[in-house]
Amino acid sequence: MSLKSFPGTEKGAAALLAEFVKPGADTMGLSKQLRPSLADYKALFDGPTATKIESVYSPEWEAENLVIAPKPGQTEVKLWRATVAELRAGTGHAKEFPGAYKQIIPHFVGNAAIYRFKFVEPGKDTGMSFDGLAHVNGHWVIVPKPWRGLDDHH
Repeated sequence: MSLKSFPGTEKGAAALLAEFVKPGADTMGLSKQLRPSLADYKALFDGPTATKIESVYSPEWEAENLVIAPKPGQTEVKLWRATVAELRAGTGHAKEFPGAYKQIIPHFVGNAAIYRFKFVEPGKDTGMSFDGLAHVNGHWVIVPKPWRGLDDHH
């Protein structure tokens, strides 16, 4: 299943994430399709920050440590969308994003929509949380916890 076919909309994000909760989903194979290139990082962050984030995450991708996957029984997806402007202003669904986004906000460029999502068991609110899903350069990528790419990250 190619994730490139999903449109860069909230419905597209929901449909893409639904692939991860299908029975027998190849979550590793799906996750690898979300690996950003340096050009993708630069579509989201200023040049120096994009380069730093790419250098932090490349080894993680190479080691196959970045796997987006639900735990058994987590068959539903909860999804929140906030544009960079909303994250900056603290409006919209910005409050649903980790507080550490405040550290990375000054380094965003443009006004991409960033998605946070959880895989949950039906009827539950807690589950496996992920953030940093975005549609850039015509395809979906994920940069989870992007503040980890900053020199002063915690």
